[in-house]
Amino acid sequence: MTICYCSPCASARGLKSGIDLSDPLGSPGQLAKLTRHTSTSGSSRDPVRTKFDSTDTALYVQRIEATIVYGFVELTGGRKNIGFVPSTGSALGRKYVWGVETWPQPDALLAVNTSRSTGLHMFLENSSKYSGPRCAGCGGSLW
Repeated sequence: MTICYCSPCASARGLKSGIDLSDPLGSPGQLAKLTRHTSTSGSSRDPVRTKFDSTDTALYVQRIEATIVYGFVELTGGRKNIGFVPSTGSALGRKYVWGVETWPQPDALLAVNTSRSTGLHMFLENSSKYSGPRCAGCGGSLW
C-alpha cells in the first residue's frame, strides 16, 4: 500500500529529516545512475529509461536538493521516495520504453533510495502518476 504526504505534512512528520545530502554523487553506484539518466546509450535494452534534458552534474545535484526540500513523500512498504513537480507540463527530459521515446514527456522529479546516502539518486516521472492520490495528512493535493 502506498501512502503519500504533501511537503508541509511530510516535513511536520519528520519524513524528510535525516536524508544525507552531503555528497549525492559520492558512490560509484550514484555516478552510474547519473550517467544512465543523462544518456540514451543502451536504452533499447531497458524496459523504461528516463533521460534528463541536461548533463550538468551541478544541476542534477540542485534538482536532488530541491526535490527533498519542496517535494511530497511517497511511502511504499519500506521505501520512501520524494517527488517534486516544478511546473506541471514542462518537460524535464525524455522517457523511453525499450529505446523508443514516449509521450507525454516527464515533468516530475523523483528521488529514490532516500534512506541510504550511497544509494540516493533520481529519475524523471510523469506528474499524472501523482495527480490522483491525496495527502494522507491533510487530504489536499500532493503539490
